[in-house]
Amino acid sequence: MEHEGMSSRQLVMNHLMTIMGIETIEASLLVADLEKEGLLQFDDFGNVSLLVLEGQS
Repeated sequence: MEHEGMSSRQLVMNHLMTIMGIETIEASLLVADLEKEGLLQFDDFGNVSLLVLEGQS
């Protein structure tokens, strides 16, 4: 797959679609939900920030 020219948002959505086997609309909604909850952030420079939550069992 060609990644050059893709935005970081597109790359994240593409990765989710590949690993989860979901469609574009579902990936878009998932990314929006992750952003809304503060777990995923995109900045103006194309950087992606991901909040990693770790639990203890």
